[in-house]
Amino acid sequence: MLQSTEPDQKLLSVMAPPPEIYYKQYTKEAVLAGTAPPPPPPPIAEFTAFGINHNPDDPKSILAPLREFGVTQLYTDAADSIKELKKINASLLVNFLDLLDILIKCRASPIRIKKLEDIELLFCNFHHLINKFRPHQALETLIQMIKIQKDQKLKLVEQTNSKVETARSGIFTTINSLPSSLCTTVKEEMVTEDGRENVKDTSCDVVFEEKMRIIESLIDAELDT
Repeated sequence: MLQSTEPDQKLLSVMAPPPEIYYKQYTKEAVLAGTAPPPPPPPIAEFTAFGINHNPDDPKSILAPLREFGVTQLYTDAADSIKELKKINASLLVNFLDLLDILIKCRASPIRIKKLEDIELLFCNFHHLINKFRPHQALETLIQMIKIQKDQKLKLVEQTNSKVETARSGIFTTINSLPSSLCTTVKEEMVTEDGRENVKDTSCDVVFEEKMRIIESLIDAELDT
């Protein structure tokens, strides 16, 4: 971690801790056990990113043009963001190599400060262009979540239909295996008080509900014995 060598100098930024400190806390065991640290809360007050103040209560302050923050914007509002990102990425690599060359040859050169300012400006523009894709990223994430939920529900419906067909086939097989005398007995029981029958005059042509009642009565009889 960088620290100021002058006691009266205000510390503007520090280096982030090594990534190892973070990813070692999110092992599979820690996540399953619920001991992994929770995500940081969203900022509720003004915060600074690359030296630019942002207000979370005003979304326009994050996606507003850089020139409104007093920062030089290296691209036009109508420019292709993807092409501009590629150009800025290439410029960052070139400027970083130039900075290394300056540090090797002459660390005290004033060009070093100018090169650092150029890199900072490039990062500000790069960061702002990426933030322009955040709404699109959120929309695509929601679309993928809905597609996954749809696939899961369709799979569940197919499994349910398969189970229903299997159960239906087993029920009809059981009904067809019932003795004809039992079906005749049930048919006689279905004669109404006025002497009219509710079913046709065939021994096993009984409505599905009555067949289910037969199976239930057989099961109850087995349980009683």
